[in-house]
Amino acid sequence: MQNWKRIVYTMAAIQIGTGISIIGVVAFIPLFLTSELGVTDPGEAAFWAGLISGVTPFFVAIAAPFWSMQADRRGPRFALSMILFILGVVIALMYFTRSPVELLILRMIQGMSGGFVAVGMSLVMNVTPKKQLTWAMGVFQASMVMGVMFGPLVGGMIADTLGYRMPFIIFCALSFFCLAAVRLMVPKQIGQEQARERESFVKQLSYFMKNPVVRLMVMLQFLCNCGMTGIGPILPLYIKEMMGGDAMAVATIVGIIIFIAGATSVTSSLNVSRLAKRISMPRILIIASLVTGVNFILQYLMPEVWTLGFMRGLTGFSLGMIMPLANTILASAVPAEKRTMVVGFSTSFALMGNVAGPMASGAIARQWGYGMVFWSTAFCFFLAACVIYRKRKII
Repeated sequence: MQNWKRIVYTMAAIQIGTGISIIGVVAFIPLFLTSELGVTDPGEAAFWAGLISGVTPFFVAIAAPFWSMQADRRGPRFALSMILFILGVVIALMYFTRSPVELLILRMIQGMSGGFVAVGMSLVMNVTPKKQLTWAMGVFQASMVMGVMFGPLVGGMIADTLGYRMPFIIFCALSFFCLAAVRLMVPKQIGQEQARERESFVKQLSYFMKNPVVRLMVMLQFLCNCGMTGIGPILPLYIKEMMGGDAMAVATIVGIIIFIAGATSVTSSLNVSRLAKRISMPRILIIASLVTGVNFILQYLMPEVWTLGFMRGLTGFSLGMIMPLANTILASAVPAEKRTMVVGFSTSFALMGNVAGPMASGAIARQWGYGMVFWSTAFCFFLAACVIYRKRKII
């Protein structure tokens, strides 16, 4: 196997484990709040779930450029190792929380260790030949989605069988396992072949903001992240409401539904490079965004949990096409020596969608009910399609 391809697969495998550790609590945080932390009002539970889910990506957005700079200066292996060490310690401390405020503070600290995706993605971009970039981005995106799909499923099953605190211990152990894998399998010299002139933060940010393609892709990623993450905090509560008095093993059911959506998303991410050879990337992005918006509306109209799960699966398929193409266009728009910096900043700005989505959905659910969240999510993707259509000529 070629060396660059081995690195891509290695980073994808580590990303899956890291993603499970980070996303694994999503399936049961709303239920953890009501069962362990004393939040009994459904509206308050939705609000806290949105706040706790949204605050982490906010701090990740702040920290991502810092970790990208560390990767540039000291190598990706150092940056990835530090991120995973902090992550493991913080997840372990979550086991001992006794109030929503304590959990919120730890989620803030967890966010400051964010940057794994930005550093890992820039490493994959830098080692992959240009002709194989769409494929590599599809593989890395698929690994991210696999973390998203396995995390809630594993977390939900552990929570339903061993209690809502035990997943924190298991995910802590998984984080340290990923740390060991980074130390053993990621070459130290990767990313340090040449000493580059150190540019100031302002100069790097200026370069990032002046590139129109970069701005467009970051806008697309922001809207998509807003739509994708917005539904997460209220999904367990919405499903529990749908099930009524039969609300048994809700966390596991949520995990299964997220797993279904993730499986279809992985399938499309791994195969989108073939489709991109036949259809232009802007056209695929427009169609995928429109279809995703329609699917969110159809989710709201589903009368049963399993039909909702079916529609989540269709939504995952269209979603899986968007991010690999956006990252491919982003990487192609900048020189190789600028990619680590650009990915750091783009991740930072795009992750603000992960902040806005959960916080907005929590507030919307509190004010107008769970159903309105599906409509607002659909609007995000319709808006993304309009933005790409208007700017398609510069891509």
